[in-house]
Amino acid sequence: MFKRMGGWAAMLSIVCVALPASAEKLGVGDPAPALTIGTWIKGEPVDLSKAKEGEVYVVEFWATWCPPCRASIPHMSEMQAHFKDRKVTFIGISDEDEKTVKGFLEDGWDEKMRYIVALDKNDKTNEAWMKAAGQEGIPCAFIVQDGKIKWIGHPMGGLDLKVAELCGDEAYAKRAKEIQELQEKIGKSFQEEKWKDALAAADKLLALKPGDGQFGFVKFMILAIKTKDTQAATKWGHEFAKTCNDAEALNQFAWAILTEEDFADVKDVKLATVAAKKAMELTKEKDAAIVDTYARALFDAGKIDEAIEYQKKAIAVCKNAQMKADLKKTLTQYEDEADSDDDDDDNGDD
Repeated sequence: MFKRMGGWAAMLSIVCVALPASAEKLGVGDPAPALTIGTWIKGEPVDLSKAKEGEVYVVEFWATWCPPCRASIPHMSEMQAHFKDRKVTFIGISDEDEKTVKGFLEDGWDEKMRYIVALDKNDKTNEAWMKAAGQEGIPCAFIVQDGKIKWIGHPMGGLDLKVAELCGDEAYAKRAKEIQELQEKIGKSFQEEKWKDALAAADKLLALKPGDGQFGFVKFMILAIKTKDTQAATKWGHEFAKTCNDAEALNQFAWAILTEEDFADVKDVKLATVAAKKAMELTKEKDAAIVDTYARALFDAGKIDEAIEYQKKAIAVCKNAQMKADLKKTLTQYEDEADSDDDDDDNGDD
């Protein structure tokens, strides 16, 4: 299932971003290859060869199964909205099949992914862009202006700064640069195991972006896993769940508390339930993965009948076949546990 592939480590990788990998055949300054698209899932088709002078295109490679890709989607959508009037177009390209991507969008992501979505044709776009540039991991974004590659890297690692610079948005660029420098400081602090410095950088990031789901979750990770300050982690966790309105971050947060061994010392089922419920409400119970997390929180709280009820809701709204199969397996586990409890009650009566 989507949220099980990466957990808190995936969220940390988004904040502690690395510098773009060195390019091979395709690099900054080279002509942008053509987009060979099989299906335009959402938005109007784009022909880069017909771009007008000064127009900026962000070509991002992603997949539905990739947690960092999912976590970066809201940021991409925010940038598309902010830079729309400055002639910037965002395009997300997946190599998955049409049914999978459409199912993903129908599972609640259509409202979150507010930019063009397309499917690669026979891996030709991936070959011409990702492999040619020596990029092996996703998400990965390319900025194109006037037919040339202007930047290559992780969508959360300086993309906003470069787009702002190309558009001449000085105020946005200044703020984006501050955020990038703080992200790099967190990354360096983790490498050097300087947790106080990492925590200070996280607090500064939250001052720049109050309520940010990614930065708030990272602060919780630092407190819970690195400094082992259980009291502070629990206190911040409750504040985070109250102030954050990022459903995906809340979902990852709740799931980590419920399932990750690293969070065993701060396993607060009540907190996880609050976070998962809020995420579910934010997505109007349309995101199967989030409803599943809420069901898990109920199950861990001993509310098995309610867990079964919401697990059935998760199955009902799920459009992805593989994910639905996993959800059904979990439902069976919950139902077996309920039957076991009934048997225990019957034996007790005897």
